[in-house]
Amino acid sequence: MNVFIILSILIIVIGVLLLVATPSVLFTLNWKEKTGKEKILMFMFYSILVYIINIIYWIIK
Repeated sequence: MNVFIILSILIIVIGVLLLVATPSVLFTLNWKEKTGKEKILMFMFYSILVYIINIIYWIIK
C-alpha cells in the first residue's frame, strides 16, 4: 500500500516538473549549455522516471 502512495506522489511531482520545465530543458542533452536550475530539473525528472519504472517492475514481478 505504501508503494502506491509513493508512486502517486512521484507522479504528481513529475507532473509539476513537466509544467515548470520546457521540453527543450528536459530532453536536450547538451549539458554544457544548461544552467544549474535546468540541470537540477533534468536530473530530478530522469531520477523520478527511473524510480517509477523500478516500482512498476517490482509490482509486475
